[in-house]
Amino acid sequence: MADLVERYVHQVGRYLPPKERADIEAELRSQIQDQLDDRYEGAPSQAEVASVLAEFGHPYQIATSYTSDQYLVGPALYPFMMMILRYGWLLVPAIIIFLNIFGALVTPPQTGLFNRVVDTVLSALQATLIFSAIVVLCFALIQHSHLKLDAKEEPFNPLDLPEVDDPHTVDRVEAVSGIAIGTLAALVLLYFLRVGGLTPRFNLTDPGEVIPVPQTWLLLSIVSTAGMIILNIWVLRRNRWSAVMWLAQTLLELIGVVCLYFVLYEPVFERLVVASPAFGSLPFANNIGEVLAVLSAIVNLLGNGRKLVRLWTESGSSAPPYAVPTNG
Repeated sequence: MADLVERYVHQVGRYLPPKERADIEAELRSQIQDQLDDRYEGAPSQAEVASVLAEFGHPYQIATSYTSDQYLVGPALYPFMMMILRYGWLLVPAIIIFLNIFGALVTPPQTGLFNRVVDTVLSALQATLIFSAIVVLCFALIQHSHLKLDAKEEPFNPLDLPEVDDPHTVDRVEAVSGIAIGTLAALVLLYFLRVGGLTPRFNLTDPGEVIPVPQTWLLLSIVSTAGMIILNIWVLRRNRWSAVMWLAQTLLELIGVVCLYFVLYEPVFERLVVASPAFGSLPFANNIGEVLAVLSAIVNLLGNGRKLVRLWTESGSSAPPYAVPTNG
């Protein structure tokens, strides 16, 4: 059964570094075929293929046998971690610089240009270091989370392997990115809650001028962000999406969009209109927040809707949860 072999090889490849993946997959595929040819002449049955694959072991264990050294973040996860860090190293400083420039336009700076530039650089550096630490911590936790947590663990069954294009399969990079970015967002929101509103200056002792925001919506935004973090951690642990879990993710994201309107869009654009009356005379200037919120909600529904439909329609015939072994 070539399909079962390919599903097995594909699962092994998900835990391998991209540069080595193709060679290792080809070698593993050849080893499996040699075993099948030696034991069974002609076309083996699915049960016979499953028996051989069960002897090879869990895909995660096969992948780690090629990278047996001990690391804080091993070769299987390191390329994904660096990809996220590179995006963050570009995105986080850009966001901080934008917020500082926007803050200077909305509120006249009380310090000189040189001090303003220095504060912006230090804030960008601080946020980038915090983001990097969070990402490394998340990947390290995932790397070393393969400890035996349960007394009983189901034996590996090759027939439970998901299809290559199974919508239930978890994108590990996407999930870890969501955890890292969500954690950073939660810390920022907690800082805003502590200082009483929005400010581009991340300094508890001197946050600068603060734009007041509704505390209830800020708290709800923190709760929804924490919910998405917990959900992504649970999905990584379970290693499989379900329709209910994806629906919960979609609803949490929609709640986040609504909170973003009350916490960010509305207060920021109101302050911008007050500071720059000319901006308020532009078409739709008073409705930009609503437009952004509606567009964000539409993008979210379109992006998540297709997968939700597939998960819902295939939930009855999907394989059991395919969990990564918890013993390293």
